[in-house]
Amino acid sequence: MRVAALTLAGLEMNSLENYRKSLLALLQQTGANLAVLPAYSSVLIGFSTGNLPPRQKFKDIMHDPPFEYGEWLKTFLDLSASIARELKIYLVPGSYFNRESGCSFHSACCFDPEGNMISKQKQTHLTREEREAGLSRGEELNLFTVGDLKAGLIIGNDARHPETGRILALKGADLVLHCGALEAGFNCWPQAAGIWAQVQQNQFWAVEAQLSGKLAGRIFSAAPIIHGPCEITPGQSGYMARGYPDNSYASAWLDEPARRNLIKKYPLLQFLNPEAYGELN
Repeated sequence: MRVAALTLAGLEMNSLENYRKSLLALLQQTGANLAVLPAYSSVLIGFSTGNLPPRQKFKDIMHDPPFEYGEWLKTFLDLSASIARELKIYLVPGSYFNRESGCSFHSACCFDPEGNMISKQKQTHLTREEREAGLSRGEELNLFTVGDLKAGLIIGNDARHPETGRILALKGADLVLHCGALEAGFNCWPQAAGIWAQVQQNQFWAVEAQLSGKLAGRIFSAAPIIHGPCEITPGQSGYMARGYPDNSYASAWLDEPARRNLIKKYPLLQFLNPEAYGELN
């Protein structure tokens, strides 16, 4: 399976039609069977195309997220479903804010090649800023099927909490898909402390999409990366492919037989105590 992690850098967003055309062209260029877009994609696209009223400060996005509920969110998800269906790919269109049972969540989803939404995931670990903004956290981590692989979604700050990836691994995840957004600056080591570390601890693949651009006064910039266990990556680096923040994407072919052979030789999870990750009575 070929996978791609996108940054949104270089895409035309002056209208929804131009965004759709440029994204379709980019996805075709990657040749990917599965593509992941970064966190806050729906907000950035909504602002850039004029479908959402702009916000001057980033904190206002989370303090007042109801502007994204309703018609725009439906438009964004319908557009994503149509792109997945047209290209016959699995597509994680990035993250969005949604509202359920009176609570606000930071969420992501995945569409299959027929354009069906096959999984939804709420962010489970909130930053202080997100808590102060009134967001609520998800309480479950779900797996879904992508081709022959079991996959899970990791959103935003969840990448910094190792129990997220470990729980998914204990459930049988072969692959995690991360919608990320890190502020610009010296963030290469904080980024490595997230998904790269989770991959090495759990022996799954990971597609890490990171936002590149300015959103409501805040600049985001980090590398799009395809991760794998060190033992089966070039130079034992843990990176199958790694771009620069201003690159549109990074892509790689996942050699699943090689990963399974590695696990057979060194079954890391068998050295753990699964009961330690169970529910407390």
